[in-house]
Amino acid sequence: MKIKKDEVIWLLIFIAPAIGLFFLFFILPILFLFITSFTNWDGISAEFVGFENYVKLFNKKTFIRAITNNLYWCLTAAIITVPLALIIALLLAHRSRGWKVFRTVLFIPQVVSSAAIAMLWAAMFNSEYGLVNFLLDYIGFSDYQNHNWLGNVRTANAALIGFSLCYVGYFMVIMLAKTASISDDYYDAANIDGASQFQKDVHITAPLIKSTFFLCIILAVIFNLRQFEYVYLMTAGGPANKTQVLVVYIWNELSVQRLGRGNAAGVIMIGIGALLLLTLRKLLKSETYN
Repeated sequence: MKIKKDEVIWLLIFIAPAIGLFFLFFILPILFLFITSFTNWDGISAEFVGFENYVKLFNKKTFIRAITNNLYWCLTAAIITVPLALIIALLLAHRSRGWKVFRTVLFIPQVVSSAAIAMLWAAMFNSEYGLVNFLLDYIGFSDYQNHNWLGNVRTANAALIGFSLCYVGYFMVIMLAKTASISDDYYDAANIDGASQFQKDVHITAPLIKSTFFLCIILAVIFNLRQFEYVYLMTAGGPANKTQVLVVYIWNELSVQRLGRGNAAGVIMIGIGALLLLTLRKLLKSETYN
């Protein structure tokens, strides 16, 4: 069908505001970020320094550790958080008694302030009055009576990862919503063949929500790559930069007016994110978008 010239003009008129906003608030900031990453910029004046900022970043162990921690968070989300959300979604899809209560309880962290959740968990991990140490001591692990989970280099990362599991409800709700769209005809046919509930979950429900599962993996990777508020509020990247992540590192650079180096770290983070998403899309064979 041939589009008339006046239709093209009206189409451009209607999409022009969206294109303008996209260019103003997305393209221009990224271009500005990329350009200033090659300068020694303090917010007022800028001196071109080439790749000096990038060289200094990759020569810093703290920055390398930040990248490693972010990849660690992304890997944990992909192999623990999202699969756990899938298992919970499959169980709740049975619509057993009280399933709505469990769904609501698991989803509550999504509607509560991130700062409030972080402060609550920081208190739970407190070495003096924390609930975690109290429970461990109660069941017989007396060695953890006064253990400083967030202040110990051996347990700080594990404590943060454990805390992040409370956000499993977000991915659970997405996959649970997908299960609701599956036709009952599949289950009726399985019942006729004498399939058990486990067999129906494995051979019907799970394959039919596979694309949604892959989408949740991508969302989890994006979320954990830009992780900031929980780490900043609970450990600020400590102890000894053990829990340092990219966005906290960028924040620290910007706080001391090393804006050019902070922007260079931002460019690297965007590059890592793009590489991860392209790799995931290749590994998952684009099934997320089908």
